[in-house]
Amino acid sequence: MQALRGAVLAVDRVTTTVVTWAACAALALAACMAIGQVFMRYVVRQPTAWSEPVVQMAVIWMVYLGAAATFRAGALVAIDLLVDRLRGRWQRGLRVVIAACALVLLLHMGWYGWEMVERARFNVNPTLGISMSWGFAAIPVGAAFAIIAVIAHALDPPPREIDTGT
Repeated sequence: MQALRGAVLAVDRVTTTVVTWAACAALALAACMAIGQVFMRYVVRQPTAWSEPVVQMAVIWMVYLGAAATFRAGALVAIDLLVDRLRGRWQRGLRVVIAACALVLLLHMGWYGWEMVERARFNVNPTLGISMSWGFAAIPVGAAFAIIAVIAHALDPPPREIDTGT
């Protein structure tokens, strides 16, 4: 069991680091593209049609990839008041319930996100000329990484969340 825990945490370290960097890159891309879009529209007076959908897609990917980092940190679902008031097995039980609810949500999100990818595969963004599935793919991909993060968070919560009481 300890080997499985170590393997899950090792996978989580890699995946959470990768998706955090990818989310940061998507944020940087969106910010640069938005600044470029404003510059081109108002300074050069030659607006670019393709920059807006690129910004939208980058923000979508940033949000869904960034969800894994927030789940790993335990920052997405805030029930801190109740968790802090409980001790021992009651607190551990509540953490299990929270993790189970998050996993159900993420599995649901991944399942229906994949269905959206399938439905949109023949819809083409008229400006970019690419399938709309590329934007929707952020949902199941983000859900998959967030599932790993939720499991890792349940196995190894950050130090501030460890119960020292009985």
